[in-house]
Amino acid sequence: MKRKIALLISRILVFYYRLRYFGRVKFGKNIIVNHKFKLSGPGTLLVGDNVNLWAHCEPNTFNFYDRQAFIKIGSGSRINGVSCHCANSIEFGTNCLVGSCTLMDTDFHSFESKKHILYGNQIIKPIQIATGVWLAGQSVVLKGCKIGEHSVVGFRSVVAKNVPANVVVAGNPAKIIRGVN
Repeated sequence: MKRKIALLISRILVFYYRLRYFGRVKFGKNIIVNHKFKLSGPGTLLVGDNVNLWAHCEPNTFNFYDRQAFIKIGSGSRINGVSCHCANSIEFGTNCLVGSCTLMDTDFHSFESKKHILYGNQIIKPIQIATGVWLAGQSVVLKGCKIGEHSVVGFRSVVAKNVPANVVVAGNPAKIIRGVN
């Protein structure tokens, strides 16, 4: 019964979000979503089939900083309270489990003073999350990172470099703490 009600609410909200974010969000089939869904900026959100975007505490927010920027969520994924900041691309594979974490494909640093250590243009690199990855709550994935299939990123971990497949990483910066069987 609860699932039927969630699907009914979701159908109404998918229709509403398609109108509100005209052309900037593309939903697949059988999407579950609630009112905690926010999209800002000129980019595009592509959501695969059977994706669960039902957020509980924090809303799912998708922030774009360029017209060509896109976020792609693979089929069968479950997203709860994610915050994506995208200037290029962020891609989730199929069957991912994503808690209330933050993903940023840009460092937002651009200083005009040549005397400043961070002078110059901001660095933008795409993020790729492979199939079956679990990003635990309050974790952070930074620009240019690739996370391999079936890996797990622990609670409050900061991923600053690539993560191989079938491992558990944790800490700040995130380090491999064990392999996944």
